[in-house]
Order: sequence, then structure tokens, then C-alpha cells
Amino acid sequence: MGDILMSKKAIFRYHVIQNYREGKTLRKEAALLLGVSERHITRLCAKVRTKGAYGLVHGNTGRAPKNKYDEKLKQTILDLKKSIYPDFNVSHSLEKIVKDHNLKVSYSTFRSWCKLNGLSVGRRKRRSKRRVVRERMRSEGLLLQMDGSHHAWNGRDKWCLIAAIDDATSDIPYAEFFKTETTEGCMKVLRKIIELKGIPGIIYTDQAGWSTGGKRDNFSQFVRACEELGIRVIATSSPEAKGRIERAWRTIQGRLIPELRLNNIKSMTASNEYLQQVFLKNYWKQQNTVLAVNEVNQYRAVPSDLNLDTVFCLKYIRKISRSQTIHFNHRTYRIENTELGDLKGKEVVVLNRHFLSFLQINHSKH
Repeated sequence: MGDILMSKKAIFRYHVIQNYREGKTLRKEAALLLGVSERHITRLCAKVRTKGAYGLVHGNTGRAPKNKYDEKLKQTILDLKKSIYPDFNVSHSLEKIVKDHNLKVSYSTFRSWCKLNGLSVGRRKRRSKRRVVRERMRSEGLLLQMDGSHHAWNGRDKWCLIAAIDDATSDIPYAEFFKTETTEGCMKVLRKIIELKGIPGIIYTDQAGWSTGGKRDNFSQFVRACEELGIRVIATSSPEAKGRIERAWRTIQGRLIPELRLNNIKSMTASNEYLQQVFLKNYWKQQNTVLAVNEVNQYRAVPSDLNLDTVFCLKYIRKISRSQTIHFNHRTYRIENTELGDLKGKEVVVLNRHFLSFLQINHSKH
């Protein structure tokens, strides 16, 4: 029969069967020791009687599995992973290999190949902390989690991706790359969402300067715009409190960066086009969104008498002096009117949207 390689467990099984055959233990005791039925003890005794210790070795030992993949196929797939998809995670690279190269292999097998060859791209595991699960909002449009992610998205330049994710469905209505996280950039993202979906109920964000913190100039302008639209802004100092968008950043960074490299996209304009027209539509919306518990959409329509240009801008309050002038941005502006009379002491709202500036008198203040 040749040499037999047996594990410690197999050796133990052999000794138990031999003790039973020699009358040293009862069949019930042997069955209890091996965790099998008494009838199976009888079967094992018959195999040992006819084949010896070899009878306890599984019949497929040493044989190649029938479903074993061809070595040539294995090497081809590993070469693709090394040469084309080195920075793709296991799941992402397998999707590309199956879709673009028409090579089929199971995820578990591909993952084991990558692990054995040092090709796995995974996150460093951290000790998890106890968290209290918060249920999703029941309706779409009730709450959006908004944030910016600074990263070398094109592998070279550090940009900021500003996005908002719906708490009920995990849908990302709009996202865009900017050079940095600014008030104007966040206003642009929110306006695009309102134009596409409607006015949300709540925006959940961190305490960055553009929202409610004090790190940057004009941080109150975003909150002011939300208040004019009837949107409640909730700020938190804990990243875990807005975990849905934090986890989204992890997924987007793991997938979008290698996609941009694979398609040789370097400029911000081309990256925004790929993000909005391909990534969010063809991947995120199809793979990462869920249906809301309540089908009623809670996005509110923009009132017909509301001009979004007067909301998404920078507003400043100035008082009119005795000389019918105001001072703004190191300049003096004269208020020319022939109908309102003396405007001394009244307030003027200065609306500044990019290079477009104009004045609007606030008649409710005297």
C-alpha cells in the first residue's frame, strides 16, 4: 500500500478502533469518543479489518479535485492582477477580469490565489468599538449626510470630493471634485441636489468651516442658505455619527482611484465627468443603493417664487450712512434712489455670487 501520512486526528481514530476490536472499550464508548454513531463504528472496524490503517484514509486523499482550475488559467488571471489591476481590491479586480477578459473563477478561489501570491489589497484591521445601531430614515429626502474627502484622486494632485448621501437609500444624488473644501463648492453641490431631486429636510455634517465650525471664512453662509430653504443643519464632532458617508468614502477611494488610472484620466474636468456619468450611475446607484422603507419621497419642490441665485450666494449686511453710501470689500458704493427718500440707518443686503454682485435693500429693517 505504500507509506501512509496520517494526521493526529486520524491516528487517534485508529487507536480507538483498535481498542474496540481488541475488546478494551465498548462500541458505545468508541462512538462517544469519535463523535459518530455506533453503526459507523462497525463500518470503520470493517475497513480496518480489510485494509488496515489505510481504511481510515479518505478515498480522495492525494487525488486532484474534479473542479480544480487549470494551472494555465490560474497563471493568466494572476498575471492580469499583477500587471493591470495591482491597486484594485480583490472583488473589484475579479469583476474586471470576468467582464473585460471573459475569464471566470469563483471569488473564494481568486481570493486564495491573491493571498498566497501576496496580491491582496486590503484594509488594515483595527479593533472594533461598540456602536449603537441607528436605523435608516424611512423616507428618501429626509436626511442627507454631507462631507468632503481630501485625497490624491488622480494619483498625483490632492483634490477634495464633496458629496452627499441619502440616509434612507444610500443614493448619492450629486458629487464633484474641487481643489479644496470651500463654502462655494458645498453650495454648488447642494444646489445641484436641489435641482435634481428637491429640497431635503436635514443635512448632517461635521464641524468643518463651511458648515458650522470656525475654521474658514464665510462658514456661516452655508447654514444661512439652508435656513432660507427650510433645511435643518445638524453638526457633529464624531465621524462615526455620519458613518454612512464615511464608509462611502472608503468604498469610493478603493474603486474610483484605480478606475481613473485604468482609463488614464488625470484632469479634474475629465474626472468629474467620469464620476458623474459613469461611476455614480453605472456602479454606485446599481450596487450600493437600497429601497426606502417608505415609498413617499420627502424632497420638497422649490417654491415658484424662490430664485436660487439669491440663496446660493454670499450675503452681507451693511448699513447706509448719512451720505447714502455703504462700505463693502474696501470700496464705497453710493445708493442712488429718487423715490425712497433718506435711507440713513437702513440695512442693505449685499449679494455676491462669484463675479456677479448687486444690492438689495432690506425694507424690514429701519
